[in-house]
Amino acid sequence: MLKLLRHPIKFLDGIADRIFTVLGAVSLSQFPQFYGQYMQRLGGHLDEARRALGQYILAAQNLNMSLDEYITEHLESGSDVFTSTGEVIQDLVNRVEALEQAYNALQDATIYNRWFVFMREVDWSIAAGTWENFMPGVPTTVEGLTYAMAGLLIGWGLYILFKTAVTLPVKAVNARRKKANPTREREE
Repeated sequence: MLKLLRHPIKFLDGIADRIFTVLGAVSLSQFPQFYGQYMQRLGGHLDEARRALGQYILAAQNLNMSLDEYITEHLESGSDVFTSTGEVIQDLVNRVEALEQAYNALQDATIYNRWFVFMREVDWSIAAGTWENFMPGVPTTVEGLTYAMAGLLIGWGLYILFKTAVTLPVKAVNARRKKANPTREREE
């Protein structure tokens, strides 16, 4: 009976192996495409935040104040309305700094450390927006092919782990059967 199942199981094993490796390669090869779209979105957020901050800088300059003085004036005004505006401006300053730091780090990342820099610097709300509008692409760059190869290896490794997790219990049961009934093995 087991000999009859051996060929279909080998066939399914080969198909599953290829499915895992192809899915891994295709999935990871999309990272450069996602990264490029994320960078465009991040740059857009940064440009818009700088534009808004620029308006506050101009307002401060029109009053012969620095931006810090302008913010302090709002925060110490004693008015809830002006205090909240000062907090909004300070949050905007912090946002511009954070976006600039992330953008520069991602811009300077190499293809070999880009994934790790991305995971360290990612703004999850921007990433979610990028994912909603993500347009997959065919990788034709060295970077895309590098990620495809990494995905192929990861997919293959995951398949080996999955296969091992499934077959170990079966092998253990078969080993116990052989030990318990050695003559039955010879009959098959």
